[in-house]
Amino acid sequence: MKKLAYTLLFGLLISACGGGAEEKSEEKSSLSSRDEIRLKQYQVQGAKIYATYCANCHQQDGKGLASLYPPLAGSDYLLEDMARAACIIKNGQSKEIVVNGVTYNQMMPGNPITNLEVAEVLTYIGNAWGNEAGLIGVKDVDKWIDACEGY
Repeated sequence: MKKLAYTLLFGLLISACGGGAEEKSEEKSSLSSRDEIRLKQYQVQGAKIYATYCANCHQQDGKGLASLYPPLAGSDYLLEDMARAACIIKNGQSKEIVVNGVTYNQMMPGNPITNLEVAEVLTYIGNAWGNEAGLIGVKDVDKWIDACEGY
């Protein structure tokens, strides 16, 4: 009888713990477990880099600063071309841009960060505030930075 009780209890625990795992795996993209870990690591590191180099202008909430600095939260400009975003983060930009229908013409200086750090901050901003860009790998950033055109 005791053995049956333990078996039932064990079964209940397994089913209670395992039930949510299937739902979570369906919700996630097709990232490997290694890439899921890397995504989380990049987001944590990217948040630190963002706080140091980006939040002053783009704000902690990613909404930008009035008509001076564009938003990153829900930004069509950011999400339509991550390669361009990598180049701008690394090298800066001085051209007029249109973000979500609003024109911005403030110069953005380049940031003295590595390509890995660019990948981390892009992964963070690409997935914060409702954005859904997924993992931005350093190998992609390396290619993008090598191919940067003047911004």
